[in-house]
Amino acid sequence: MSGPEKEPRLSRNTLALAASVWYGLMTFVAVLWLWLRDRQEVLSSQATGEVGALVSLLIGAVAGFGISGVIWLLARYLPPFARLESRLKDAVGEPAEAEIVVIALASAIGEEIFFRGALLDQVGPYFSTLIFGLLHTGPALLLWGLMATVLGLVFAMMVEGGLGLLSVTVAHALINFITLRRMVPS
Repeated sequence: MSGPEKEPRLSRNTLALAASVWYGLMTFVAVLWLWLRDRQEVLSSQATGEVGALVSLLIGAVAGFGISGVIWLLARYLPPFARLESRLKDAVGEPAEAEIVVIALASAIGEEIFFRGALLDQVGPYFSTLIFGLLHTGPALLLWGLMATVLGLVFAMMVEGGLGLLSVTVAHALINFITLRRMVPS
C-alpha cells in the first residue's frame, strides 16, 4: 500500500509558461511595432534614461520596495485591498519560487517594453496609462485596475522624466515578486 496520492497540480508550471509565452509575445509585438514605425532606437535611448544604468537600477529598486510596502499596508489595513489580494491569490494558486520569479520578470519586461516603450512613444503617457489600467481591470477587479492605472502613470512619468525603462522594469518586477511571494504560504 503506497501513501496517499498527491492530487495533480495543473497550475504547476502552467502559469509561468503562460506568462512567458504571453509576455514574450507582447515584447515581440512592441519591438515589431517600433521597427515598423522606424523607431527602433526608442528602447536603447530609453533603456537607462538620462541617469545611467546604476542610478536607474537603484531608483527602480527603491521604487519597487517602497510601492510594495504601500501595497502591503493597504492589504493589511483596508478590507477592499485585502479582498482583492485574496481574489488574486485564488487566481494564481500556489506557484513555486522559481515560477514566481519567472512570472514577475516576464510580466515586468513584457509590459514595460510594450506600455512604457512602444505605446508611450506612440500615444503619450496618459493614453498609454489608460490602456494599461483598462487591461488590468475585470469582473471584481476594479480596484486592481485603479491601482494599475496609478502605477502605470507613475511608471510613465518616471520614463518621461528620464529615469529609464530599466528603473520601471526593476520596480515592476520587484512589486510583482514581493506581492506574489507574500500571497504564497511558506
